[in-house]
Amino acid sequence: MSYSRVEPVDVSYMRKKKYHGHHTICETLREIYMLSKDEEIRLRCRIAMAMAKKMQDKLKGYKQNTK
Repeated sequence: MSYSRVEPVDVSYMRKKKYHGHHTICETLREIYMLSKDEEIRLRCRIAMAMAKKMQDKLKGYKQNTK
């Protein structure tokens, strides 16, 4: 099943340091983003971040509906 495209998150969102040292999907994507100098990889990290956030919102919604 194909999903709708998402817009990449803002670059400032990728530079947040609030969760530095945490082992989450988003923090791992931030680390890859910061390590890479390739703009294509950086863009894909920003898109993956948007997808991860969208997935998290859906999971929270599902959890609330099961209570």
